[in-house]
Amino acid sequence: MKNIVVIPAVTPKDKNLDKFGGWNWMDISINAWKFWCKKNDCELVLYDKPSIEDTTNFRITVQRWFDIFDFLEKKKIEFDQVAMIDASSFPKWDCPNFFKLTNNKLTVNREMDNLGWVYEGIQGYKHVYDNYELDISKYFCASFVIFNKTHKSLFAKFKQNYIDNHEEFLRLQKTVRRGTDQTPLNYIVQLNNIDVTPLPNEYRVSHLQRKDLLSYNWQLNESKIPFFIKYGYVWFFSGFDKRERNELMQVTWDLIKEHYE
Repeated sequence: MKNIVVIPAVTPKDKNLDKFGGWNWMDISINAWKFWCKKNDCELVLYDKPSIEDTTNFRITVQRWFDIFDFLEKKKIEFDQVAMIDASSFPKWDCPNFFKLTNNKLTVNREMDNLGWVYEGIQGYKHVYDNYELDISKYFCASFVIFNKTHKSLFAKFKQNYIDNHEEFLRLQKTVRRGTDQTPLNYIVQLNNIDVTPLPNEYRVSHLQRKDLLSYNWQLNESKIPFFIKYGYVWFFSGFDKRERNELMQVTWDLIKEHYE
């Protein structure tokens, strides 16, 4: 059985897309991941139909964990491991096969980009989990998670938890304003003592502007290739005004697309 990469590829019908600068960046990401999957004998699957049509109250970011096993089963897709990866990402053309790094465990990227944001999210949701002390050093980002069939019950628990606390989560998304699925998923993983394998930092390079990763080493005057392309394996175009995403991803693709042909 093959490993598969799943990209949530749903254009919400209930959002003002102008706020996001359009949605064309998703196609660019899909093209890059198609190349990587073919090169590494994997299969690319688009999660394109959520089970709940109301994506305002049940965001795509949340429903992907609800649906993924049923979704794959309905499509009769056999698999060994699954990498759920946001469509705001590119894999570098020579990115190594990260499926070989998992030890067959839940495999994640530590969230170190904005610890203030993480802390506020943990504190904001803490009361929902009986004031459980979440270990911030183990907190991970939900934009790139590798899992397998042994984690089906984990996502079932996440789904039940979200449904049981649906109204409160909607309130927190408007008041705490620290994401939708990420902090609840972290709580469920830690509360259930799930073994986790962390990926090396180069497999999730994000907040490119804030880290000055869009620039290059002008002092050596050897190459104008941006730092994030030279030193990262998977690039996430997040952590900035979403209206800039389409243009930035297009400029990046135009710079490197010859490597994917």
